[in-house]
Amino acid sequence: MSSTYTIGNRYRDTGSYRKQEDQFLRWIRGPLDSGIKNVGGIRDLGTNRSDIPAALVLVSNDKGVSQHDDPWEDTLAVDSGYISYWGDAKANNPYDESDQNDKIKEAFDRKASGRREEVPPVLVFRKPESGTVEFCGLCVPDHLEVRSYQDDSGAQIPNYLFHFSILNTQSVPVSWLHDRAQTNSAEQAPEVWKQWVRTGEVQQWPTGELLDPVGGNLRRYERSEVVVSDAFRAETFERYGYACTVTGIQEEPLLDLAHILSRSQRPDLAEHPENVFVMNSLHHRAFDANLFTIDSDYRIRVSPSFDPAHPFLKETIVKQQGERLALPPNVQIRPLFLEVLNAGISWL
Repeated sequence: MSSTYTIGNRYRDTGSYRKQEDQFLRWIRGPLDSGIKNVGGIRDLGTNRSDIPAALVLVSNDKGVSQHDDPWEDTLAVDSGYISYWGDAKANNPYDESDQNDKIKEAFDRKASGRREEVPPVLVFRKPESGTVEFCGLCVPDHLEVRSYQDDSGAQIPNYLFHFSILNTQSVPVSWLHDRAQTNSAEQAPEVWKQWVRTGEVQQWPTGELLDPVGGNLRRYERSEVVVSDAFRAETFERYGYACTVTGIQEEPLLDLAHILSRSQRPDLAEHPENVFVMNSLHHRAFDANLFTIDSDYRIRVSPSFDPAHPFLKETIVKQQGERLALPPNVQIRPLFLEVLNAGISWL
């Protein structure tokens, strides 16, 4: 079977390599004795001949919907040729003690020391919905940094942010991964990969523009996430009556501040009272993923491709298309902020 992963195409992920229709775990395993595990976002394809993975497979939930507020939001800028991917870190799982993080960091260390032949290819997928993955490209390490966010207890949680360049190849043959696992052969590797291994030159997707190779030392930066103060959070919750703007849910532990213009892009507006809604964590994630938005007339607009299986999401988002939000009397949202947000949403 000659299977390939093509940028922008979606593939069936049943969660089991044993299922004939599976195009993710089953394809990657192929003729091998073992494949990648169906756990977490960081997965490695092992080999019997070396401790170095034959490939790293990263799965991002950047546009998915989760029931938990995730402070680590990947940037999958496929059209611009780069990906920023957060590592695995929690309060009880320090970033520099995570086995999953070590698998990626070692690839960056090898690249930084010029041992590119020992760097496993990195295949990045996003998970737009349950049972499906979308291929984002074949990547090589660029640089990493360490950044932190402040959790609800006030503790700073640091994590790796790995930056990758996407190589200028639209498709990747799965058989190449099998060859790497079995014999370390590069015969079926895309030419841009072979060029990068030989010279360090990166031909970046989608134009083939040649990036300057980064040699020498590994670049690392220490930077903190933009956070809001407890006082601003409490004042905003009070103005909204401790209730979700969209659903009316009033369980305070489930409520978030949902920024219209994000804190990372507009830190100056992080505590602007007209730049935030209060939403429960599930709808906050859907809002940030542009599965729905709110127009300058405060009406709900829903992506045509958003067809959630869960009835709660159907009732509270899809069936509310065109409905005007009933904001509390003392709440004001600046229409201009909504216009700027919506100008960047492709389906509007």
